[in-house]
Amino acid sequence: MALGLIVALAFALRAGAYLESPRPYAGAGLAATQAEVARNIVDRGKWFVVNPKARDLLISRQVELHRLVDPKEVNLAQLDRSTPAEPVISQMPGVALVLAALWWPTDNESYAPLQWLQVLVDTVLVLLIYWIGLRLTRNVYVSLLAALLYAIWPAAIVVDRRPVPDTWGIFFTVACVAEFVWARERPASRWRLITLGLITGAGIYFRPFILLLPVALAAVATPQGGWRRRLLWATIPTVVALLVLAPWTARNYYEFHRFIPTRTGLGQAVFQGAGLGSGDENSAKYVHAHTKDATYGSPKFDGVLWKAAVREIEDHPGPYLKNFAHRARFLLPCLLALLVWRRWRSGALILLAAAAVTVVPYMLIGDDTRFYLPAAFAYCILAAMAGVQVGMLVRRAIPRVAARIGS
Repeated sequence: MALGLIVALAFALRAGAYLESPRPYAGAGLAATQAEVARNIVDRGKWFVVNPKARDLLISRQVELHRLVDPKEVNLAQLDRSTPAEPVISQMPGVALVLAALWWPTDNESYAPLQWLQVLVDTVLVLLIYWIGLRLTRNVYVSLLAALLYAIWPAAIVVDRRPVPDTWGIFFTVACVAEFVWARERPASRWRLITLGLITGAGIYFRPFILLLPVALAAVATPQGGWRRRLLWATIPTVVALLVLAPWTARNYYEFHRFIPTRTGLGQAVFQGAGLGSGDENSAKYVHAHTKDATYGSPKFDGVLWKAAVREIEDHPGPYLKNFAHRARFLLPCLLALLVWRRWRSGALILLAAAAVTVVPYMLIGDDTRFYLPAAFAYCILAAMAGVQVGMLVRRAIPRVAARIGS
C-alpha cells in the first residue's frame, strides 16, 4: 500500500505540473528539430531529415509566443515544395521516432501524447527504483524511501513535460542498471546480458554516453569471477549495443562521408564549456566569422568549434580546469556511500558507477545541467541507504543512552 501511494503521488505531481504548464518554453528549440524529423517521417516518408525553413519557422513562432508550439499549429507543409530537406546529424533521433510512432495512427501532430507518455514513463521509474533498492539492500525501508525521494524530485517533475530526450535519458539509465542487477542474480544467463545490450543500444538514440554504462557496471560489480568474466560482462552488452547503433552510424557515413558514430555537437559543447561563448548564437557567430559555408550543426560547423576549443584549452588550461572542478559538485552526493560502505558495499559500487558514468563525461565538455539528471536516481537510493543506516544506528544507541541516564 505504501508503494501504491508513492506511485500515485508521483503521477499526481507530474500530471499536475504538465496541466499547469502544458506548453513550456524551455527546451522548445530542441523539440522543434525532433518534431520536424518526425513530421518528415509521417507526412513525407523521409527518414531523419529536416526542412530547415520549416524548423526555423516553428522556432520563430515559439520565440514570438514564448511557448512550445505544436507543429499542427503552423502550416509547415507549404515550405516542403520550395525547400529541400537536409539530413539531420546535430541530434540523436530517439524522441523523433517516438513522436512519429504516436503521430502515425492519429495524424495529430501535437506534443501532448509524448508529454503524457513521458509522465507515465517517469512514474514507472518509481517502481524500478523501488525494485533496484530492494535488490541491492534487501531492505524494504530503503527501497520505499528511495522511491519516495524520486517521486518528489523536482527536476524530474519539471522535465517530464518537455518533449526532449531528458526523461528518456533517465529512463534508459535506470533500466540499464535494473537489467544489470537482474543479470547478477543469474550470472550464467547470457540472454540477460544480451537484453542489457539491447536496452543500452536503444538508450544511445537518446543519450550516447549510455554506451559506457555496461562497461562501468561490469568493472565494479561483475559477480563471481575474475578479469575474464568482467571482460565478458562488459563485452557482450557493448557489442550488442553497437549492433543496435550500427544502422544509424552507417547512415551517417552514407550521408556525410565520414565516420560519425552518434551525432555532432561535441565541438560546440566543449567550445561553450571552455568559456568561449554561451548559447547557439555565439557559436554560430564564431563559425560564420571563420568560414562561410558551414550550416548549423553540420560536421564542418562542429569541427570549427572543436579546433577553437582545443586551442583555447591548450593556451589557457586554467579556466577550463576551474570549470571542470566546479562541475565536480555534481558528484558530491557520492560521499553518501561512505555511510553505507560496510553494510551495502556491492550496492553502493553499482550506484557510484552509474553516477560517475553519467556525470564525468559531461564534466569534460559543458555546463548544461540537464545531462546530469540521470545520476539523481542513484543519489536517491544512496540517500535512502544512508538515512536508514543512520536511523538504525540511532535506534541502537537510544537504549544505551537511556541506560546510562538511568544509572
